[in-house]
Amino acid sequence: MSRPPIHTAAVELTEWSFGHTADFPKGQRFTVGQKIDNLCLNLLEEITRARFSSSSQKRVCLIDEINLILELLRILWRLAESKSWISGRQCLHVNRMIDDVGRMAGAWRNKL
Repeated sequence: MSRPPIHTAAVELTEWSFGHTADFPKGQRFTVGQKIDNLCLNLLEEITRARFSSSSQKRVCLIDEINLILELLRILWRLAESKSWISGRQCLHVNRMIDDVGRMAGAWRNKL
């Protein structure tokens, strides 16, 4: 079974996030960095659950959960940028990646 574009985009976001949270200052790597990493893994899990969910109502609820995770990621990446753990350019890049996944989730939800 081929992966849908939302899954591919979420994997790319997760890989990018893992690469950058590893560079956070030591004290924040195990708090904020770990939270970002866990949210990325939760995002992949929820996308997978939604893909294999049998009922469209359950799928809509899972897509709403995906959107919540994306919003939490936006907030944490903005915090990382405000603390200078990432550059403004990196923050723009990660927010574009998050927005792409969000648009795909929105289109998926509207399709249902």
